[in-house]
Amino acid sequence: MKLTNRNGVFIFALVIVAIGATFFTAEVRAQQESWQILRADYGFKNQRNDVTDILKDLVERGGVNGRVAVNNQTMGGDPAVGKEKSLRIFARNRKNEERQFDYNEGRFVEARLFNVRRDDWDDRPVNYGDRDRDRNDWNAFRIVRAYYGVQGRTVNVTDLLRSHVRDGMLNVVVSNSALGGDPAVGADKILIVIYRHQGSEAATFVREGNRLTIP
Repeated sequence: MKLTNRNGVFIFALVIVAIGATFFTAEVRAQQESWQILRADYGFKNQRNDVTDILKDLVERGGVNGRVAVNNQTMGGDPAVGKEKSLRIFARNRKNEERQFDYNEGRFVEARLFNVRRDDWDDRPVNYGDRDRDRNDWNAFRIVRAYYGVQGRTVNVTDLLRSHVRDGMLNVVVSNSALGGDPAVGADKILIVIYRHQGSEAATFVREGNRLTIP
């Protein structure tokens, strides 16, 4: 059978539509997986920090423009100086299937893969990420979320830390007395702070007994 130009164009269009449908279906399927983060760590080989709370917080708020950068700033510090680090996410879907997601330092986590939602405590404006926002707000230092304790035994100290901000800076000793009590008696606790400064978000953590100064 002779293939005319019109037939060729029609077949080509069908191929393009089929390819587009395949990618669209794959994206919808990925979103419908609804992967729930079980735990996450960041580092190199056995030099890794537990970043479960930090990652959940960043992902649940949608990251920045839908993505969470994998670097020392967003993951709360550098657990292996000079090494090429990675983020490991251990998650489970609705079918109770478990999977490990791996992201090398410098890559981005697509927040939509992990069932993103905006929580009531998310205080970012609707147009967060727009370039035409007020310049003062863009440069301002803002504590977004803060936890104190150990994994599974943490308290929300966001408002408490905000009250310690002076002249656009937070300077506090991480202790039970400064943070309103001891959420995990006998355990070595850490303070996790997610903050916004100069248009970007970062996270840091400080162990009990040390001083935190940001930005």
